[in-house]
Amino acid sequence: MLSKEFFRNVQSLHNDTESGAAQIADKSLSILKKECLLVGTELNQHILQNSIQLLLNTHPMASIENSLYPIYVNLIKEIESTNFSEINAIEIIERLFAIQKIKMKRRESNTIDTLFNYLKEKKSILTFSHSSTINSAFLKLAKNGFSNKEIYILESRPLREGERTVQLYSEMGFKNLQFGVDFAVNEFSKRAELALFGADTIFPNGRVLNKIGSTTIAKLFHSRSKEVVVAASPSKISLKTLLIQDNSNNRILTISHHNSKEVTSIDNQNIEIWNKYFEIVRPDMITSLIMDDSILSSPIPDSLSVFFQKIEVHLLVQDLKKNWVDNDLPNE
Repeated sequence: MLSKEFFRNVQSLHNDTESGAAQIADKSLSILKKECLLVGTELNQHILQNSIQLLLNTHPMASIENSLYPIYVNLIKEIESTNFSEINAIEIIERLFAIQKIKMKRRESNTIDTLFNYLKEKKSILTFSHSSTINSAFLKLAKNGFSNKEIYILESRPLREGERTVQLYSEMGFKNLQFGVDFAVNEFSKRAELALFGADTIFPNGRVLNKIGSTTIAKLFHSRSKEVVVAASPSKISLKTLLIQDNSNNRILTISHHNSKEVTSIDNQNIEIWNKYFEIVRPDMITSLIMDDSILSSPIPDSLSVFFQKIEVHLLVQDLKKNWVDNDLPNE
């Protein structure tokens, strides 16, 4: 039986539209940990799976999957062992959650360091949206004397992430900033060496889900034989897709509309207001994918397959398939 506080926390997380993916994942871990500590030795597979599924349903983010699924696998092993007793349960729960947080922070830090080293030699960069990974890499550039970069930033409606990004980079100390509406991309792509994105989700077949407008930018840079670079922590890998064993490009991904009032105050039943935040960038449009301490090159699907083996993501998926009840697997 899950506590009333857990349901309140889940609802609060569902209503959180301000936090980024990394913050949402961290909050999910904290909510689950609190409930596990409360349940203690009564914790079992059914309670654990139900609580994780409720958290997964709050936001369809790969980062939540990557924070909670490893906890599930490792806790089930402990629950099934003789060590999960009245004396050891709290210590085991505390340890597993601490290890998971450290692992996620380390991989995010590695990604930032790899991107920093990649960008050091670049003179002009175009970026889009408001990725915390990319922002952290730029902060490291500024702190290490590389604030002379030409940075081109496009506005990203309806949440105006571009405006927030350019203000942030100015505060970091970058002097050569150019900010324009999204359709300035044609002009900006003539000047910038590369286009740089974060990622909301990375699918095993190399497709990347990112802010609407990313595909247009990628196609334009690709047509000019310029680099298109995606940088994201391994926490953005879609474990759900690996679980349901469907990595084909034929799978239909449903991308929902958001509140029309974010776009316009027009209220007319004859007008359909289109407000989707995300779209898919095809892998053939991506030159490099930076994750953890690796720079994956084209063809991205082949490089990803090797990378999955390196970070042992397949072992996690195998354990999940053994322990997670199939008919409760989340559907895309």
